[in-house]
Amino acid sequence: MKNRVIRIFFRHSLPLVIVAFLLGGGAMALSRNFIRSNSVLQANQKLGEVRAYYDVILDEMDSLSLMFSTNPEMMARLQRVLADGGKVDLDNYREIRLIRSFLSAPANARPYIHNIYVYLENPQDLVLSADLAFIPLSHLEDSSWFSTYQQLTPTSQSFSERVTLKEGTPTEQSVIRILRPIIREANTKVGVIVLDIKEEALSGAYDLIEGEVLAVRNRSGELLFANPSYPFPYPEEDMQFFQTESNKYGWEYSLGMYKVKLYALSTTLMYYTIGLTVVALLLGLYLTHRTNRQERKFLANVMNQLSQVADADLEGEGPEEYRNIFDYLNHHVIRTFLEQDYLRWQKEAMEYRALQMQINPHFLFNTLDTINWKAIKLAEGENDVSRMILLLSRLLKYSLQVDDFSGVPLSKELEQNGYYLQLQQIRFPGRFTYLETVDPSLLDVRVPSMLLQPILENAFNHGFVEGEVLGIALTITEHNKMMQMVVSNDGKALSEKEVNQLNTAKVDVLKRKNSLGLMNINKRLMLFTQGKSPIVVASGKDRGVTVTIVLPLRRS
Repeated sequence: MKNRVIRIFFRHSLPLVIVAFLLGGGAMALSRNFIRSNSVLQANQKLGEVRAYYDVILDEMDSLSLMFSTNPEMMARLQRVLADGGKVDLDNYREIRLIRSFLSAPANARPYIHNIYVYLENPQDLVLSADLAFIPLSHLEDSSWFSTYQQLTPTSQSFSERVTLKEGTPTEQSVIRILRPIIREANTKVGVIVLDIKEEALSGAYDLIEGEVLAVRNRSGELLFANPSYPFPYPEEDMQFFQTESNKYGWEYSLGMYKVKLYALSTTLMYYTIGLTVVALLLGLYLTHRTNRQERKFLANVMNQLSQVADADLEGEGPEEYRNIFDYLNHHVIRTFLEQDYLRWQKEAMEYRALQMQINPHFLFNTLDTINWKAIKLAEGENDVSRMILLLSRLLKYSLQVDDFSGVPLSKELEQNGYYLQLQQIRFPGRFTYLETVDPSLLDVRVPSMLLQPILENAFNHGFVEGEVLGIALTITEHNKMMQMVVSNDGKALSEKEVNQLNTAKVDVLKRKNSLGLMNINKRLMLFTQGKSPIVVASGKDRGVTVTIVLPLRRS
């Protein structure tokens, strides 16, 4: 009953669960795949916009480089002022004012620019500043860029770094510093342009949606700034990053998307799938309870009808004797079924017993036992004749003891099969070989008694080829949750007509006089398995016969 309830539960629940998983899982997989491909497209598009946006800001360095590095007139004016030591008089006042205006104009017009420095190598180490005009290098609030400039090569296009000004003070401020060397025509480094951009202006310049982070690094991979500020508000292992690089300035832009936010729709569908599965299981439980209750009521009614059939005499009874026509029909259907089933069981039992008696004549056992002792007495000891009689007696005793439908363990059948082979080895010394391969896990499976002996007997009677050794093999394995027994030999082949006759299940073995052994096994197998395991005989064109038997894994 417990197994029945479980089967009913799976019968009702499994289709619902499968549908829920297919619909929910399919929708989740499709949405996840769409989000993944769409996120790549959106990330690349957004990274392109970010790169173009910051390139516009960094183009300020190009205009400054164009002004000082490639403008001979501006370079000449700056060098004349520096040659005078930055002194202000009526002759160079206009020059100084003009040069400074080129720096102060972009610094005042762009609120994100903190300061601009232009340095040409000079004995006084004067630096042109956007807010302080000419000032000695030692008087600057931060001159760390000078050591960086000295390390730059003439081939360096630009260098970017993150610098903290007035560190540890209330006015502490971080800037992104960009250095570009000033190169003469001879490809020699003569100075540098320094552009300081406020970090907070760059990190907050581009708006991102929730779940997105932007990190910008220089050519060396050092972090310049991030949006929002580093460290990120999300664990990096839960981020999906996309990168692009600005070939113009060497900045690497990395856009990260938080997977929880990115796949929120897919996660929601997963929860819906789990919910639908739970609902399907609950519905399956309800249907199982309802079906089980109906089956119990039906079985109770059938049992009641069976008890009435056992006690009632239905001769002359009509429908008027019952509450309704359905009770009358039900009563007679059950009675007819019981009568036919009982008759069928009686017929099968008698037929099975008749088949057993064909190979198990009882009187031979006692006779052989007497002959055995006589042979030992005459030969004054055991000999081949006495051993053959003893082995044959064991086989007959085994066959007489087994007379039910439950069968015997395979191990016992193989033991008796060994006695039979010992008997044949005495009969045909050196004329055959035998190979047995058995799965040990199948030794407790029940099989019909005397199952293998008639098959081997046919091989010995019809398989020998003159002058050759007959090879016989037995293989017992588990296949598709069934036990498969294969007995093969390499002896004489059977004709196609003989094979067809042996494989015909409709032949009445009780009326045949030849091929009795295989016919007997075939009929007993049909009775033992209720018609589900017929014997199958196959033969090669020139040599070899194979007999295959498939039995259910029936254990005691």
